[in-house]
Amino acid sequence: MSQTTSLEVYTDGRCPLCQWMRARVEPRDLNRRIEWIDYHDPAAQRRAAPYTLPELAAEMHVRRKSGGAWAKGFGAWLEVLRVLPRWSWLAGVLSVWPLTSIGPVIYRQVAGRRYQLFGIPPPCDESGACALHTSQK
Repeated sequence: MSQTTSLEVYTDGRCPLCQWMRARVEPRDLNRRIEWIDYHDPAAQRRAAPYTLPELAAEMHVRRKSGGAWAKGFGAWLEVLRVLPRWSWLAGVLSVWPLTSIGPVIYRQVAGRRYQLFGIPPPCDESGACALHTSQK
C-alpha cells in the first residue's frame, strides 16, 4: 500500500463499540490518513453509493480515496491497520491463513451482535421503523 494512501471509513456513529474503536485508532493515525464517516448521515449515504444503508449497517466499509477500491468487514480493518504507522505490521500478520479464515467469522459475529453486546438499541431504518436485530442463521 502506498505511503500516501488515505481512507474513508464508514461506521455506525451511534454504536458504542464503533465509537470506542475509533477513539483508540484516531490517536494512532499520525498522518491523518483516515476520514471517519457516520453512515447515518444522508450525505454519507450518498457518498457511499452504491452501498445501501442496510449494507453499511451490516459491517464497516472502507474506501481508498485514491482509486476508490472498497473493503468491508474484517478486510476493512486490515486496510485501517495498513495506514497506521506503528500498526501496519499487524495487518501483515492478520493477512495470513488461518487468520484470513477465522478473522471474518469473528468480525461478523461481533458486528452482528454489537447492539446486544454493547447495550444500546439498534438504530431505526430510513423509514423510521425500529426493530431489534435478529441473529442471522
